[in-house]
Amino acid sequence: MTNIERTLIAIKPESIQRHLIGEFISKFEKRALKLVACKLVVPTQKQIEKHYPDDEEWYLSSGTKTYENYKARGIDPGMTPIQLAKRTRQRLIEHLTNRPLLLMVWEGPHAVSLGRKTAGATNPLIADIGSIRGDYSTESYELADDIERAIHTLIHASSSVQEAEREIKIWFSEDEILNYDLVTETVFYTKDWGRVKKSK
Repeated sequence: MTNIERTLIAIKPESIQRHLIGEFISKFEKRALKLVACKLVVPTQKQIEKHYPDDEEWYLSSGTKTYENYKARGIDPGMTPIQLAKRTRQRLIEHLTNRPLLLMVWEGPHAVSLGRKTAGATNPLIADIGSIRGDYSTESYELADDIERAIHTLIHASSSVQEAEREIKIWFSEDEILNYDLVTETVFYTKDWGRVKKSK
C-alpha cells in the first residue's frame, strides 16, 4: 500500500503533569493510525540538542514560523527569525532536559500530515478547536515570553517525512519499532469485507 508513513509524536512534560497521556493517544487511535513504538524517557541535554539541531536550515524553518506568528498578531518580536529560533532552541533544551517525555512512533497513510493536524498549530492560541492544542491549551508566545520560558505546546509532531525519519532514529532503534497487523486495517485498506450474507 502506498503513502504509508511513520511520524514521531512526543507528549511533553506539561501534558504528562496534567494526566493527558490517555486522551492524546486516543486522538491518534481515532485517526486510524497504528502505534508501532512507545517509551517513557528522561532525556539528556545532548539528546534534546540532537532533536533540535544546531543548523541554519532548522533555525530558518523554525524561526520563520515563530516570526510570522508574532507578525500575525501585530507584535514586533524585535529579533530576526534566526535569532528567534536560537532563543527557542535554548528554551526547549532547558524545558525538556531531565523531565519525563513520552515518545511514540505512529504509522499509517499520511501519518505525518495527520499527526500535525491532530496536534494543531504550534501557537496554541490560534490552534483549531478539535486539535490537541486547540482543546487543551491557553498558551501563547506572549505568555511564554513574559515568563522567559519555552511555549507549552503540549506535544511534538514531526513536520515532514524527512524530519520524522531523522527524529525517529534519534530516539528508537529499528528493533524497538514493531511490525504487526491491526484487525481494523482490513476495514480501512481493503474493499471486500463485512458484507451481509444472504440466508439460504
